Amino acid sequence: MPSLMALRRQAWGDVQSKLRDLPRRVRPLRNLWADESDPASLGSRYMPLVDRARVDAYRDAIERYVQPGHVVVDVGTGNGLRAMLAARCGPRKLYAVDDSNDLDTAQWVACRNGFTDIEFVRADISRFQPPERVDVLLHELVGEGVFDAGLISRMLDARDRLLVPGGRILPHRFDIFFEPVQLREEARVPFLWDQRLPDVDFSCLQLLRDTLNPTHFTRLIRPQDVERSLCDARPAFTLDLETLRTGSLPRRLALARSVVHGGRMDGLCLYYRAHFDDTLSYDTVPERPSACAPVMLLRTDSRDFACYETIRVEVSLPDLADITTWRWNFS
Repeated sequence: MPSLMALRRQAWGDVQSKLRDLPRRVRPLRNLWADESDPASLGSRYMPLVDRARVDAYRDAIERYVQPGHVVVDVGTGNGLRAMLAARCGPRKLYAVDDSNDLDTAQWVACRNGFTDIEFVRADISRFQPPERVDVLLHELVGEGVFDAGLISRMLDARDRLLVPGGRILPHRFDIFFEPVQLREEARVPFLWDQRLPDVDFSCLQLLRDTLNPTHFTRLIRPQDVERSLCDARPAFTLDLETLRTGSLPRRLALARSVVHGGRMDGLCLYYRAHFDDTLSYDTVPERPSACAPVMLLRTDSRDFACYETIRVEVSLPDLADITTWRWNFS
């Protein structure tokens, strides 16, 4: 007799099969489904919808800066939420640009909600050129490694080609944090050479650490995996997309943090705070009460620090868009 789990997997397979066979006219529905085999796929894909603080910040900023008569471009529209929020403000022209299949879903949802004035464009933003200059660029080109979705390269290109002088990028300013954290015990994944088993000592493998794939030293974690930050958070650096010039960002950081909550440092937690102006922002701080966005952990050999000690870490960032080129170590 088949188990309940086997029946559940079979039922899900039948659903997926039927979705693949849907006719073209309802094909956008297929893009609403994530791969059940990836537990993080659903959460990360629809995180902007789940995080109410983020949605509210975008809505307030759009209502503040999108005006009737404006030309607006939503860069990488995804589920179309930003474009639909902007449509309520009555811009003269509104483009929702995306080169993924999510554009089908966004267009379908917009139609079902009565938004008929959004022009959906299937294109990468680097190849999109509207006939007029743009007053507002909306975006959320922030990846798991913050910069790996093209935050800097794609947005600076769009700014220089499309934006009118004095136009707005929403959000435009980003505080970048590298904060020492202690993980909850059940969330820890020690390096192999830190394993001390009754019969085998793996510490000899530490000699091979420089030969390991760089991805071995990064890990995507859930906000609830963080037990505490060891220090008072402060930005490692800040960038402003409206004024930033290529090549002006740091390539090496020397971080010094005074410990205010003694404990074990398991790595540096990479997160950001995005600003629309001086009063409107959202963040991915893992200790925020309603935080739900996954964050990147730059793994380090675990080390205990007492209150008032100083944690000193050097971080090298040769290519901001490629986290596999980053290096970090205690100084």
